[in-house]
Amino acid sequence: MQCIAVRVVAATAFVLSVSSVQALEPFKVYDQFSDPAISPDRFFASERVLEVRNGGLIVMQRAWPLTTSDVGVGASSWAESLTNPGAITAMRARVNVRGVEVSTCPTNPVVSNSRARIYGYFFNANVPTPGSQVDDVTAQVRINRASNSADPPGVLRVQGLVFHCTNFDCSTTITIGNPVDLGTVNVGTPTLIEFQWDKGGKTFYFSRDRGAYSGAVAYTEDDTMPPSTLVRQLSTRVDLPNCMGGPRTPAMVDARFDNVQVNQSAAPAP
Repeated sequence: MQCIAVRVVAATAFVLSVSSVQALEPFKVYDQFSDPAISPDRFFASERVLEVRNGGLIVMQRAWPLTTSDVGVGASSWAESLTNPGAITAMRARVNVRGVEVSTCPTNPVVSNSRARIYGYFFNANVPTPGSQVDDVTAQVRINRASNSADPPGVLRVQGLVFHCTNFDCSTTITIGNPVDLGTVNVGTPTLIEFQWDKGGKTFYFSRDRGAYSGAVAYTEDDTMPPSTLVRQLSTRVDLPNCMGGPRTPAMVDARFDNVQVNQSAAPAP
């Protein structure tokens, strides 16, 4: 009789277990990744690639705007930093922007940009504040597409620029001098871009394809102090208009960097 009672208890426990399982929800597909981009309705993270492939550095990112406002713009940067940045006063790289998308929002008319660039912070025009980029001065050569561009699809602008940072994360800036126009290049076409910093002459020099286009930006700021952020980078950056009242579109840059060169004294030992 004791054995029969045990069997009854075991059978009852089995019935309860089966009933609990049957009460759980069935599975349903969340995402099979059949779309060409990660869905911002299903995942928070943006798409990013940073890898060496076939003799070049691939730097790719795709990001989506915030939905908390219809005013202003956010930004996303994705980069590889060079070591020994303080010794680097010149950079050159062959860059192929293989794909680009610009972000737009029907309820926020702010102009957005997507670009690949060689980039650095060079000095602080005042006394650096720890944790703040205020008064840092940056220079870059960028291959850019703006959301309001009048150029045909697939045409990018090559520009040399010098900026003076005006807030803690350098999201607001003042342009020093005039942007240097280095012409245009098509998506998928490599071009060689470079800059040099002549500290003694208080000038940044920019060129493309070994002098096919060239220009300079002179400055008067005090350049004796180091920047609070000391970097030299192969970089992508996208500006994203905040978009609460309309459908969002992502921004994307897919760039390949190769043949990277720096001034001789800053080059690592072979």
